[in-house]
Amino acid sequence: MDGVFLTFSVRAVDGEVLGVPALEVGARFNYPGAPSTWSTAITDGDGCACFSDRHPEPPGGVCLFVGDERCGTFPVSDGAMIVLEM
Repeated sequence: MDGVFLTFSVRAVDGEVLGVPALEVGARFNYPGAPSTWSTAITDGDGCACFSDRHPEPPGGVCLFVGDERCGTFPVSDGAMIVLEM
């Protein structure tokens, strides 16, 4: 199967840097030459959401959402950890 397999994590923390469980985190992947794709994951008890997806090409970045709130666009690479303060 063609494409690039990418695994990374998002850790959602509160103002006291404690993990926020049971949040649905949305990820919109942007590519240089392909239409964007979308994936979601739910944070675990420690506030970590894991994404593990095949992509048509290496993403130029990922835009993260929690609910309707856009949390920003981040560079992404295999094994990366992105921290979001909620």
